[in-house]
Amino acid sequence: MFNEDEVPLELIKPVSIGKGEGAVQYTEITLREPNAGELEKAARADTNVGSLITMISLIAKIPRSAVEKFSRADLQAAEAVLGSFTGGGQATPTAGDD
Repeated sequence: MFNEDEVPLELIKPVSIGKGEGAVQYTEITLREPNAGELEKAARADTNVGSLITMISLIAKIPRSAVEKFSRADLQAAEAVLGSFTGGGQATPTAGDD
């Protein structure tokens, strides 16, 4: 069971970290709207993909090395889920708005 503010995402290609009996396999992650601290940490990355990998790792609470093994399709699906949280938000005021 998950919170209504969270979105489970089943990975098309599960990823494994580690070897032998200690290996951990990720078949599904849970995403939610990022908070300000997570956005700030992700913004430190040198590339957009690096920022996305960091964001997924922080929000899903899985090692960055696991996210680095995501297929392109899984990375795009996670990006779409994260992008869906910005659709209904409050408009950001800009200079000149009253």
